[in-house]
Amino acid sequence: MLRLACRVRPLRSVPVSPRIRLKSTVAPPLIRLERATCYEQYPTPGDTSQPFFRTLSFVLPSKPLEEDAFQPQKWAVIGLSDKTKFLEFLNGQHVSVPPDARSHPYLLTEELAAKNPRARFVRHAIRYLGFSGEGSGATGGTRGAYLSARYESLREETDWTVRQYLRGQTSLNPLAEEKDGTVHDEEQLGQVISDLSLEALLDMPVANLSNGQMRRTRIAKALLSKPEVLLLDDPFMGLDPRAAQKMSGLLNSLADKSEPRLILALGPQDLLPDWITHTVILADCQQILYKGRRSGVDRLIPFFEKVAKGHRPGPTLNEGDEPFEEGVEECYTKLMSTVKTDFSHGRKRTIASREFIQELVACWKRSSSEGAAQVKHDPPRGGEPLIEMDGVRVQYGDKAVLGNWSQSVDGQSKEGLHWTVRRGQRWAVLGANGSGKTTLLSLITSDHPQTYALPIRLFGRSRLPEAGKPGISIFELQRRIGHSSPEVHAFFPRQLTVRESLESAFADTFLARPKLSYELDLDVEALLDHFRPELYRIAELKGIIEPPRSTRGIKGPITKELMSLFPRDGYFFHKHYEPLGQEYEWADKITFGELPLDLQRLVLFLRALVHRPDIVILDEAFSGMSPSLRQKCHEFLEHGAGRFRGLTDQQALVMISHSYPEIPRIVRYYMRLPSADEEAGQGFRFGPLRSTSAMNDRKVWQTIWSSRETFESEAERADPEQAPTGEPVREDFKRYEWQSV
Repeated sequence: MLRLACRVRPLRSVPVSPRIRLKSTVAPPLIRLERATCYEQYPTPGDTSQPFFRTLSFVLPSKPLEEDAFQPQKWAVIGLSDKTKFLEFLNGQHVSVPPDARSHPYLLTEELAAKNPRARFVRHAIRYLGFSGEGSGATGGTRGAYLSARYESLREETDWTVRQYLRGQTSLNPLAEEKDGTVHDEEQLGQVISDLSLEALLDMPVANLSNGQMRRTRIAKALLSKPEVLLLDDPFMGLDPRAAQKMSGLLNSLADKSEPRLILALGPQDLLPDWITHTVILADCQQILYKGRRSGVDRLIPFFEKVAKGHRPGPTLNEGDEPFEEGVEECYTKLMSTVKTDFSHGRKRTIASREFIQELVACWKRSSSEGAAQVKHDPPRGGEPLIEMDGVRVQYGDKAVLGNWSQSVDGQSKEGLHWTVRRGQRWAVLGANGSGKTTLLSLITSDHPQTYALPIRLFGRSRLPEAGKPGISIFELQRRIGHSSPEVHAFFPRQLTVRESLESAFADTFLARPKLSYELDLDVEALLDHFRPELYRIAELKGIIEPPRSTRGIKGPITKELMSLFPRDGYFFHKHYEPLGQEYEWADKITFGELPLDLQRLVLFLRALVHRPDIVILDEAFSGMSPSLRQKCHEFLEHGAGRFRGLTDQQALVMISHSYPEIPRIVRYYMRLPSADEEAGQGFRFGPLRSTSAMNDRKVWQTIWSSRETFESEAERADPEQAPTGEPVREDFKRYEWQSV
């Protein structure tokens, strides 16, 4: 045997010169995704559930980079319902496959441990705040027992003030060490209160806050926990234009400090703030369509516009040699692969549909002439009065929240709100957050206790009995009023199926047994059939309904195109295939809670219409919807579908919105309530729209929201003695001083 011997030299530690010591100059990122696939639950063999996202890659730096001129990155995620899932995935709420594809390297550094040891845990370092499904006073750990609780003057023991809420003093039986709350850094508490302008709200019950006030309070609460990343889902939803501008400035100041880093999730209905530097655009096919600098999307918009119109662009993005931002060429390549397929079928498994691209262009490049009226619409005079308010004024103690102004009535100046809504009229109630819009609607629905004491008549009757007339009951009001609002959304039972949600409109309460008939069943199915493409898709993605695998039951000729699409895509099921006797089985399996936000709003919108009420109240009913779904709802309001027609001349519409694209063209009257910072009566105005005007016209919208001096100079007074339709002028047109736009 041959034995080999070797001589091993012992290792010596050689000092390394500081000049040649290798050290990374780039701080580890806060969030890193490397080809991560997102599931709601960890997949098991035989599991047919689809992932939310596939092969996601994304990096959020912990410190400003040299390539960004050492300025903090300010990210916005643009998408439809999938933007919420994306933020939740960043927050660690869903399963990552493989597990190490999602990491947080910066949380393991000694630098963070010395600065904020609590933030070493992901649940403390990253905070998610969603504003899309909230109702005023119904969130933030202060959920009430019923809708009218926020309007009562009697304070309950659990009606925490803003000060108690921020300090964490929200326990009925606190421990000895928790009596002073969970916040002990008084300097930070004072700074947060000052930054978010909450000084005047500290002693106000959280349940009484307006939408914008509650939003600032929740952001303040999140900042007190000192997170490294704050994820804000729809931060501008439900805010009036002024409040949205203030909120944008506040978020920009927080993003400049990078304490915390911000990631906003926005929908196509939102205008992108100017201070956003980087964007993530989510595509239809569970992928990221684009991620990178905001300027890169500006380069892609002309290409997107061609794709949205169905045109095939050239083989290259442009003919010049100018370098592209990172991600631009990748996005172009993905969309070119989409254009090469049959692009008319938007739901095929491509990277993005034409509908998605159209909405993206609308988000990025909103034309100033959008919504300009093309057809003359005369405001209807209406029939009998359904709502009559003669001098309504709501106040708590010395503080008036509605009706703190005077109006010209019958040539005389009278105090309070004087307002009449007749059959056939379509009204939009506008005003800043906290101006009393929700209070006004609560008087109509009788959720407000002061309804019984104020001069209000509904359907010609008072809430209390009068001589020879019984008072109108709450059950009659529920039967004759259809209502969709953030408050209804916050309290609506999530366990009801889609069909049960619609049928609850025929019941006395959400969970009571509805009073149905064969004709009413047909009305429910007419709505389900018209919006089946949107609702059925969710059932397929969640694996509740299996896509059809055969051509049995196909309606119409079986074409080669249909045969190629049918086995792979259940989206075409609603057009070509119906299992005998099971046309609406999917509506009995999908629950309200399983739907994304936009479809939850859709179900509540349909619920407000299905029982054909005399008064339809839509409070932020279209918030969170994509432009295409919103437009479909507008058309349904005007024309209906099948046996279910749109709003009739016997119905009145009262709606609230803070975004002019959300207001349908059938709205012909407006009322603008003054905000708290305006002098009494200075901001109040109401009247009809001119026959050539529309509420979804930006110029009309800006005129209504302008100051009184600007309004009077831009909007001529309408002649109340001349009816546009040539009909006799009704008494309320003679009685009130109208201001047309």
